[in-house]
Amino acid sequence: MDKRVFGQIGENTAADVLRAKGYRILKQNYRCRYGEIDIIAERGGDVSFVEVKTRQSLHYGRPCEAVTEEKKRHMKRAAHCYMEEMKEKGYVPRRYRFTIMEVMVNQEDNVF
Repeated sequence: MDKRVFGQIGENTAADVLRAKGYRILKQNYRCRYGEIDIIAERGGDVSFVEVKTRQSLHYGRPCEAVTEEKKRHMKRAAHCYMEEMKEKGYVPRRYRFTIMEVMVNQEDNVF
């Protein structure tokens, strides 16, 4: 399966889980000159900037371990960019946080 398609499946799954938990998805694949944020979600006035990591196995460790310090810096800058855009529109969240969602996708063929 194409890597991009696989990643999109993980992001859509993560968005569905967030919706089930009462979040409203504000943006998916937000991009600015500083970087990219997979999902921006809001619940109760709090905004979550979500990085989604999708894997088929734990062979290379947990998915969250793939989020480097450089990626965290890019996410912070991109989040600041998004917050500035929202501030201009009059939206100021109560709080904000950064979240990593791990999605494991396993497929077993010929199981019976």
